[in-house]
Amino acid sequence: MDINPFESVIVSEPRRIEKPVSGLNDSPLASLLKQVEKLTGGEFPKAVKLSGAQFIQSPAPGYGKSHLIGRLFQQLRGRATLIYLRPFTNPSSCWKSILLKIVQELEFPESAEAEFCGVNEPNQLEALVHGILVNVVINGLKSGSIKHKNREGAVAFFQRATLSQLRSLPEWVAWVSARKPKLAELMERQLRQKGIFLSASPLSWFSALLQYAYFPRSYEMRQSCLDWLRGGSIDDEDARKIGVLPGDRPFHDLAIDQVNETSKHRIVDFCSLAGFYRPFLFCFDQTENYGAEPGIAKCLGIVIQSLVDDCPNHMTVVTANQHPWRQAVQPHWEHAHVDRLARPMLELKGLRKEQARELIEARLHGWNLETPGAKKLLETEWLEAVFSQSKEIGIRQFLLECSQQWLATGSAPKPKPRPAKAEQELEDTFQAYVNKIKTQPKRLVYDPDALFWLVQEVACQPGVAFKKFKSTKGYLSARWDVDGRKVYFGFEAGHHFKRWHAIQQEAGRFHAADSSSKVVFFRTPELRFIPGPGWKSAPEIAAAKRFYLHIIVLGRDAMAEI
Repeated sequence: MDINPFESVIVSEPRRIEKPVSGLNDSPLASLLKQVEKLTGGEFPKAVKLSGAQFIQSPAPGYGKSHLIGRLFQQLRGRATLIYLRPFTNPSSCWKSILLKIVQELEFPESAEAEFCGVNEPNQLEALVHGILVNVVINGLKSGSIKHKNREGAVAFFQRATLSQLRSLPEWVAWVSARKPKLAELMERQLRQKGIFLSASPLSWFSALLQYAYFPRSYEMRQSCLDWLRGGSIDDEDARKIGVLPGDRPFHDLAIDQVNETSKHRIVDFCSLAGFYRPFLFCFDQTENYGAEPGIAKCLGIVIQSLVDDCPNHMTVVTANQHPWRQAVQPHWEHAHVDRLARPMLELKGLRKEQARELIEARLHGWNLETPGAKKLLETEWLEAVFSQSKEIGIRQFLLECSQQWLATGSAPKPKPRPAKAEQELEDTFQAYVNKIKTQPKRLVYDPDALFWLVQEVACQPGVAFKKFKSTKGYLSARWDVDGRKVYFGFEAGHHFKRWHAIQQEAGRFHAADSSSKVVFFRTPELRFIPGPGWKSAPEIAAAKRFYLHIIVLGRDAMAEI
């Protein structure tokens, strides 16, 4: 297949974008950066709320919404924690879905290209923990709450100390471990002075974060900390070892609505704690997908309102294409939801002729400019013709024009492909996209929304009827009806043995009522195996897996294809 330098017209990963053309949509970018500046000034802990979510509107698809987010991410790298949020699919678990993406992002390095941290390089969650701890200590030293014979020297030390330096000092780790309640109390007092109150106990937060980042860490204990941060239930013994108080341990059998509410509180707390480090940036992109169902569109409005009203130290960005937004999303919002979008909204512009030439030259960098395709695209007459009807053109539309012109003049005409060849070309194109996704590690972790979409849209073959479904506790949220049989689907990232025992029992009740029924859950390699070693319920769950409870582990290749 011939290589076409203009074939790529869609940004699928905003953290990896091509160089922007001069002046294109610089104004909305500058406006967004100005808003972030409001979040970063002043003393720690910060407690700043913006007046609304930043709303970026595009006159049509292909004007560079995701590209603009990519530019924003590049500008804010190291200054904000960047969370790119693809559409959620289930209103009942919207907060759970967002929280999962937050914690997943925090587990990755700062760099978009890196999958694992280098030696002595903290991931983003460890960096957040370090920022919280050192700033609580610095504030305590300055106020006299923490005594030190050389206060100024101690403050200067902590201002420059890295996580790896502190973690390597046994006396420091022992000092922190012995004073966790005192440090948590200091943190609570410092937050309270700014009018911030955590939903979970400061001691539980402090304990979970420090256990994850500082103290001797087994894989299992580290995963239990992550389960708690994701709003999930954890084993009582693990909770005791970590230091999570009994009142902050979610019950294993919470209904999905209760899990969703717990997740919302975790997100608010994360944003509150970010005041000791750096703000969050939440970007809701591809919002036309929320217009598929009124309930999902309305839920997005509720989410935006709650983030603006309840969460300090963050900026929410919402992108939208004008027509689907006005026709399918905004009509389902309450006035209060619309009022949470900041004014004036930011509008994207198309390419001007001189910018279009710059884009062509950028795409042709390293190519032989003497080829017929390159010569044609660089002709003034061709550009004049493209822009004869309008002074501005959407980026995607222009790239498609370039692609068609390249194919028309860049190589000799080819005979119409036979069906077999056409199928091969389609397979090659699909494989090229799969290989591209494989280079994006953040796309290969557990994603309940992608899996729900798989169940709803892709895997439904003729004769299969998809239905949204909600079991008593909400463990199961979708169903197939296939030739008189029922196949139920659930989406669970947690690892609590009691919760999975309850899931197995619920699956067993459906199987007892209808022996042909099956229950399916998906897992990915970074999640722990079900059942866990040493679970009392392991034999029962293992037996169920042989008959009616199917826990399918999807590898990286499978997730890339999804």
